[in-house]
Amino acid sequence: MKRLVFNHAADDDFRSNRMFRRGSLEITGEASSRLFRQSPFDILANRLGGCETRRRMMHMMPGLGPCLLWIIPHVIPWSPLMIVLAIMYSSAGVRIAIAWGAAFTRPGESNWLTAVVGYCVPVFGMLLLTPGHAELGLMTLGIVALGDGSAALAGLAFGGRRLPWNHRKTWIGLVSFIVVATIFSSMHYWTEARPVAPYYVALSIAGVASLASGIVESLPIRSHDNLRVGMTAALTGWLMQALWLGV
Repeated sequence: MKRLVFNHAADDDFRSNRMFRRGSLEITGEASSRLFRQSPFDILANRLGGCETRRRMMHMMPGLGPCLLWIIPHVIPWSPLMIVLAIMYSSAGVRIAIAWGAAFTRPGESNWLTAVVGYCVPVFGMLLLTPGHAELGLMTLGIVALGDGSAALAGLAFGGRRLPWNHRKTWIGLVSFIVVATIFSSMHYWTEARPVAPYYVALSIAGVASLASGIVESLPIRSHDNLRVGMTAALTGWLMQALWLGV
């Protein structure tokens, strides 16, 4: 008869390994539950830092305002009431950006006011210089706010391959700029253009303006890019509209 020999050391190892695996699963489960309990803002803040996340949100939120015009009935060209509401909306954003500047500025940054002014000048300029064509101003706002903002957000969050002409920028940032800016700015343009333009016309106008602005944003120029991006978007959009529609 064969004798059964128990290897107590191996049995202890088996029990300890099983307990280790169980503990790992418990730790993983707790980490997963904490991850799923986090809001998108918390996930971004963990990846980018609180200051940069607030900065990106502040930069992009004004570009979402014109989305309300997709569903709110209004007269085109804008009525005096609509103009007053637009001025109030814009003024509130500018006041928040200036008053709470400390919450959005990066360490060592001293020209936050210049960035705010550069953000506003191209948009307000197009609204004032092209009365009756608010589509150009709103298209410019969409490119500056959502294109530029998404480029920085995607580049900082995901990284990836650097641009050969500017190693501080990434391909994913440039592609995000062009795609997001084209989608939103073309809708801003299309819903406000009078006479009504086919969507493919709005898409081509906003798409070329977004492409030109994205390239300008990616250039190795060490200054706030809001002004040059906005001016590129405004001028390119105006030229494309003149080519397509003659207005």
